[in-house]
Amino acid sequence: MLPSGGVTFLKMMVHAALAGLYGGLVVAILLMLGNPGSGAAGGGWLGAALLPVVLLYAVASAIVWPLLYAAVRFFASHPLRLPWLSLRYLIGFHTVNTAPILGAGWLLLSEYRSAFTPGDAERLTNVCLWLSLAWACGALVTVLPRLRHHAWAHAWAGALALAALLAASGRQTGGSVGRMVTRAPSQPRGVPDDVGPTAPAGPPAATMPRVLLLNFDGADLDTVLTMHAQGKLPGFARLIQEGAYGRLTSVLPCDAAVTRATLVTGAMPHRHGVRSAAARRVPGSDTWFSVVPPGIAFDLLLSPFMTRRAAAASDRSAPALWEMAVRSDGTGNAAGWDVDLDTAGPAPLLAGSETPDWVADLLDPDALRLKDAAARALVSEVARSGATDAAVLKALGGVEDDRGQGIAAFSFPGLDRLAHVFLRYARPADFGNVSGRDIDLYGPVLERYYHRIDGIIGRALQSAGTRGYVFVTATHGIEIAPIPRRLRAELTGGERLSGVHDRAPEGFLFVHGPEVMRGAVFGKGSIVDVAPTVLYAAGLPVARDSDGNILAGIFSEPFTSSHPVTVIRTYGARP
Repeated sequence: MLPSGGVTFLKMMVHAALAGLYGGLVVAILLMLGNPGSGAAGGGWLGAALLPVVLLYAVASAIVWPLLYAAVRFFASHPLRLPWLSLRYLIGFHTVNTAPILGAGWLLLSEYRSAFTPGDAERLTNVCLWLSLAWACGALVTVLPRLRHHAWAHAWAGALALAALLAASGRQTGGSVGRMVTRAPSQPRGVPDDVGPTAPAGPPAATMPRVLLLNFDGADLDTVLTMHAQGKLPGFARLIQEGAYGRLTSVLPCDAAVTRATLVTGAMPHRHGVRSAAARRVPGSDTWFSVVPPGIAFDLLLSPFMTRRAAAASDRSAPALWEMAVRSDGTGNAAGWDVDLDTAGPAPLLAGSETPDWVADLLDPDALRLKDAAARALVSEVARSGATDAAVLKALGGVEDDRGQGIAAFSFPGLDRLAHVFLRYARPADFGNVSGRDIDLYGPVLERYYHRIDGIIGRALQSAGTRGYVFVTATHGIEIAPIPRRLRAELTGGERLSGVHDRAPEGFLFVHGPEVMRGAVFGKGSIVDVAPTVLYAAGLPVARDSDGNILAGIFSEPFTSSHPVTVIRTYGARP
C-alpha cells in the first residue's frame, strides 16, 4: 500500500533529495574531470556552472525515487512509518540513485577515451574506482539481511561514501590543464571554409607537389571492394590498381566534428580541442562543457536551463593540413569540413515541384510519385545530400585549374547521411521487416550514390594529373543500428536511423600518386596518421607534436630512401 499520509511521502522525498544531492556532487566531479582546465569551479569548489547541475539532480532524485518506491509498495500489507532521518532509507536511496551515475562515469571513460590525456584518464579511473567501492559497501548493507537492520552498518556505509566523495573532490582539482571549448562555436559552418594567408612555420616548399584530399564519411570499404569486383567503380579501380589502400581505425566519440578534426590535424581530440559533438553552457557562467556523463539524461534535465551548440571541425585549436601548407609558403584550400547533416537532423520536406531533376538518377521513378510524408521524407534526404555534396564539388572545381603547389581538402557529407537512412533498404536481410516494395524502391540508392562519389574521384584523379597526389578517406564506416536503439526510436518517436557509427567502425584510405606503391595494401593505420602522411607526400615538414605516424608502406622504397622526413617542433596553434 502507499505510504501512510502525505507527511511520510514528504519524509521520503527528504531522504531521496539528500541522496540526490550526493549524486549531483558526483556528476559535478565527473564534469570537472571530463573537462580539465575548464575553470568551472570559479573561485570556489562549486561555481555557477556546477551549482545548477547539482540542484537539478537533487530535485530529480527527490521526485523520481519516492514515486517508484510508492509504486513498489502499492500492494504492501502494512503502512510505512518513517522518521525524518533514517540512515537505512538514506543509504537505500543513495544506492539506487548513485548506481546509474557511477555507470555514466565508467561509460565516460569508454566512450570518450580519445578525448582524455593518459593522466586525465587515470584520474577519472581512480575517482570512479573509489566511489564505486564505497557504493558497493552501501549496496551490501542495503541488501544483506544481517546488515540492513543495524544502524552501525549504515553509519559506516555513509561515512565511506562521504570519505570517497571528499577524496574525489580533492582529486579533481589536481587535473592537468586540457584543451576544452570554453566558448561557443563561432566559425562559419558553410561551404567553402577556405583558409587565408598565415605566417610561414617551416622551410619554403619549393618542390611541393599538389595534394588533393577527398573525405567521404560513412563509406564502407567492403562495399567499395565488392562493387569494384563487379566492375562498377572505375574511379576506385584506378585507386586500387595504380595506388595503395588500407583500413583506418577511427576514434571515440565517433562524431563528425571530432573525427574530421582528428583527420586533418594529426592530433588526438584531447589535443585539438574538439572532444564531442556539442558544447553546453549554463546561463550565468562562461564555461562550456564539451564532455558530459552519458546515460543519465544530462541534456534532458538541463535543457530548460542550458545553451547547447553543435561542435564543428573549425572549433579545433590545432592547424589543419591546408593551414600547414600555407605556413610553408604553399597554397591551401578546403570546403565541407563543417557541414554535418546528422546535426542538422531530418531534411526539410520538398514539394514535388522542388525536387531536382538529377534525383531521378538515384531514386526509382515510382518513389518520386509517392505522396505520403514518409516517402517524401526519403526523397528530401536524397535531394539534400546530393545538393550538399554538389556545393563541395563546386568548391573543388574552383581549384582544379590551380597548378600551384599546396594542399586542397574537401569533405563530402552526403553519403554518411544517406547511409544512416537507407542502410535498411540496402541490407534488408539484417533487419527482417523491410517489405519487397521498399527494397525495390529504395534498395539501389546507396549503390547509386557510390557511383556518384566514384565520379568525383575520377574527376579528382584527372585534375591531379601525373605529378599530383590524391588521398581518398573515410573517417569512419557505417554499421547496422543495434536492436535496442531501433526499438527506442520506435517507442519514443525519435529519428529512425538504420545505420550508425557509435562504435567507430573502421574507415579507409586510398592513395594515388607518382611515388605510391602500385596495387599495394598497406594494412591498417589510424585516421590520426593521415595528416603526417599527406605532409610527407607534399614534401612538407612533420611536426614532432603530431600524434600520428607516416604510413611509409604507401610509398615506394626508392622514394622513402631518397626523401628523408623533415621534422619541425610544431606548427603552432590554429591561425
